[in-house]
Amino acid sequence: MASLQGLSSAVLDSAKAKSKYKSGLHILTFVCAALSIFLNEHWLYVLAVIALISELTSWFLSLSIESKKSLGQEILRLNILQQAFGSKMAVDAAYLKSKVDKKDYLKSEKFDNQAYYATESPEPEKRLVDILQESCFWSQHLYQSCQKRAVAFSVFLSILIIVLVITGLTLIGSDSNYSVPRLSLLFLTFFPLWNSVGDAVNFSSASNKLQSIDQRLSNIGYEQSSILSIFAEYNVVTSNTPLIPQKVYESEQSKLNELWDERIGSEKL
Repeated sequence: MASLQGLSSAVLDSAKAKSKYKSGLHILTFVCAALSIFLNEHWLYVLAVIALISELTSWFLSLSIESKKSLGQEILRLNILQQAFGSKMAVDAAYLKSKVDKKDYLKSEKFDNQAYYATESPEPEKRLVDILQESCFWSQHLYQSCQKRAVAFSVFLSILIIVLVITGLTLIGSDSNYSVPRLSLLFLTFFPLWNSVGDAVNFSSASNKLQSIDQRLSNIGYEQSSILSIFAEYNVVTSNTPLIPQKVYESEQSKLNELWDERIGSEKL
């Protein structure tokens, strides 16, 4: 029987895989824009059409990614409540599991991790606080790393677009017969930039909010209503934030494990 933790990880991993295809489509758009410098006549129209199809496909892919992400996070939230309160929540679990496609369902076993949320507290409210603190700690730091990557990528795209725009406008001035496809290609290059800048802003905002939630959890009384209110706030923050790329998680995993163990050790003293 597939666990909720394994299913959530499998669904989110599938969404991350689709994100790679989305990035590839954005790269294709830039390649088309760069090639427009060297080509003319009907080839410019071909490049403009390819770039347009690339960005439209990327947009439709974004809808699929968001759907996967929402389902994965919904399963993850139910898993957190199960781990905290010990309730099976069989009806909710059954409905969520039915939404998972067969491919993700079959590969969920390899994502099973019995120590996904390690808490020794016997009290449900305390267990939920422990889980939320661990989640906030990891997500907050990973969001910071994602923000830095998004900012660096945005700067790189900005420089590349400036070069393409200057070159493109120069060519348009000397070859006005093909100004429409060149302008179209230059316009399409802004979509990946807007996406990257939006990611940077979202990651920054989410990181700050999770740090605030973590600090509040450190000084909270264990009233169920207060904790569930913070849990709802945590869900809103993570739901509105882009997925963390697997490469970022893997690059930061050992460092964050060490920092988390150090934090837990300090709290026990």
